[in-house]
Amino acid sequence: MGHKPTRKRKRFLLYIAGCLMGSFLVCGCTTGMPITGDHRPATAAARHLSEGEFMLRTGDYESARKESCILLEQFAGQMDDRALYLLGLVWVHPDNPQQDTYRADICFRRIVDQYSESPLVAASETWLAWIARLEQNEQFVERLKSTSQALEKRLKAEEGKRIQLEERLQQMKAIDLNME
Repeated sequence: MGHKPTRKRKRFLLYIAGCLMGSFLVCGCTTGMPITGDHRPATAAARHLSEGEFMLRTGDYESARKESCILLEQFAGQMDDRALYLLGLVWVHPDNPQQDTYRADICFRRIVDQYSESPLVAASETWLAWIARLEQNEQFVERLKSTSQALEKRLKAEEGKRIQLEERLQQMKAIDLNME
């Protein structure tokens, strides 16, 4: 009457096999990658982009604009679509005192036209549609303002006529009272 054999040995071998497979997987994925000395500019470009996005979130629009311009000038070809998108967001932001929807439109159109493979194309098209709708609304507001001004002038003229008619009525009443 002995005791049953345990399965600890089988589990132990399974753990060792799993560890070996994991280490082969990790080592295999990293050994085939070439080492290039070009990592520094890419990280600097990413740093400028992240700083610009942070500045936009905190409301420092001028610094965000400068960071995106630095990215476009000094790191041309690396993250141009993202830099243009950031610049477009700076120009279209409603809290920006120097808001310029025309410049934002240019930035978003460049993304759509020049970087058709970018994942930011759909968002840029959405912003373009929003800007077009905003311009339509501004034109509508201008038409309403001009109509309102014309109606106010007409109202003032009618008010003047009403006052003249009331004065004339008072004069006629006075004449009628004198005749009686």
